[in-house]
Amino acid sequence: MDPTGYDVLNVVALKKMASAPAVADTVGLAAAAVDAVFATLAEQGLVVVAGGAALPTDAAEPALKAAAGQRYAKLRADADVLAQVERFETVNSQFLKTISAWQQVDVGGRAVANDHADAEYDDKIIGRIDKLVSRLDPLIDALAVHDARFTGYGRRFTTAMGEVDSGRHDYVSSPTLNSVHTVWFEFHEDLLRTLGRDRTE
Repeated sequence: MDPTGYDVLNVVALKKMASAPAVADTVGLAAAAVDAVFATLAEQGLVVVAGGAALPTDAAEPALKAAAGQRYAKLRADADVLAQVERFETVNSQFLKTISAWQQVDVGGRAVANDHADAEYDDKIIGRIDKLVSRLDPLIDALAVHDARFTGYGRRFTTAMGEVDSGRHDYVSSPTLNSVHTVWFEFHEDLLRTLGRDRTE
C-alpha cells in the first residue's frame, strides 16, 4: 500500500464512513484525488463506495495493521516517541474524565446531564480541555518527525478549539462534528494503530 492509499484508508477506518471532502480535509488532498484513491482501494477490496462515501471492508483493518508495521518500524523504536506516549496515557485519562464532567454534573449525589446553564462551570471545563489539548503538542511533534501527516491533528485541534472559544460549544464533544472529542478519539485510535497496540480502556 502506498503512503497516500494508507493515509486515505486510515481516515476511512477511523471515521467508519467518510466522504471524499471529509477525507480531503483531513489528509490535505483535493477531493478529486481522494475519489481516485477510493476507486483504487475499492478495486483492492479494502473499501466499499456508496452514496459518495467510503466504508472500510473487513479486509481494511488487517491491511492497515500490516502496512503500519512496515511504515512505522523506526517510529516504534524511537525512545522520544515512546516517552511521550507514556505521558499521553495520563493525559488521555484526564481528558476522558474532563469530557465526562462536561457531559454530566453532580446534583445531590446523582450524575445528571449537563444542561449548560452554568456558564462559569462550562468555562472552567473548557479551560481544562484547552490545557489538555496543548499537552499533546510534544507527542504530535515527535510523531511528525517520522510522518508529517501527524501535524494535521494539531491543525484540527486548533480549529475545533477555535469554534469552542467562539461560543459553538457543540464543538466540545459532538460526535457528528469535528469536535475536540472527535479529533481526540481519532488521534488515539491512529496512535494505537501506528504503534501496533490495542486499546486498553
